[in-house]
Amino acid sequence: MGPAVAIAAAAGLALGACGSPAEPPVAPAPTTPVPATTAVVTAAPPPEAARPPTEVTGPGPEVTVPPVTGPPAATPAPAPVEVRYRIERRTVDQGTEGFEHVVRATLADPRGWTGGGFTLLEDTAAPYLVVLAEGDEVDQLCAPYDTGGRYSCQNGPVVALNADRWRTATPEWTGTLADYRQMLVNHEVGHLLGRHHPPPPQCPVPGRPARVMSQQSTELDGCLPNPWPVAAELTAAARHDEPLAPPYEG
Repeated sequence: MGPAVAIAAAAGLALGACGSPAEPPVAPAPTTPVPATTAVVTAAPPPEAARPPTEVTGPGPEVTVPPVTGPPAATPAPAPVEVRYRIERRTVDQGTEGFEHVVRATLADPRGWTGGGFTLLEDTAAPYLVVLAEGDEVDQLCAPYDTGGRYSCQNGPVVALNADRWRTATPEWTGTLADYRQMLVNHEVGHLLGRHHPPPPQCPVPGRPARVMSQQSTELDGCLPNPWPVAAELTAAARHDEPLAPPYEG
């Protein structure tokens, strides 16, 4: 067999073994390397509250800041008014003993005019006098008021209390004698502090305590006998809008 025939036979053997011509191997496509990238992260801006203040230079618009306003300040209560008084008892009988003690205790009691913004102090050199005397002397101290030998008064710097009323009160008074004496002191000293008789009616609500500045020695008109200022009288007194020791008011 010549060389040509040997080559042909070899080719035939190769075709019969696979059933189709063998495909040449495919070389892999060349791979281009991807360059590495670096991620750039941008930080979020700081919140408004954390940002540093910005310096402003140079002239700028003038800013007017409105004043801080709030609720109006409460009006302070008037300071207590100090009133100094002295006591005299111009009687010597047993029925008027203890007069000085009753006056002191009544004027120092928190139920009285001290609750209306007054500080009442006993002082032997005081300009105001609380005196107990017989009817004829009280009439002289009270003139031109007409006390008729029976009643008491305040006249300028003098509070003159009738000794008979101190001993026995009046028929119109339905309370105790001790309460009457306290009422008499508070009523007449109330005049010294600038308080007046209330306008009519004498008893606005029957069955309720009478106002101490009502004329309880002569009429109660259905009110209960009461030796102490009521709340409305203390509130009015605390305004201190009346002069002390008013003179005769005809």
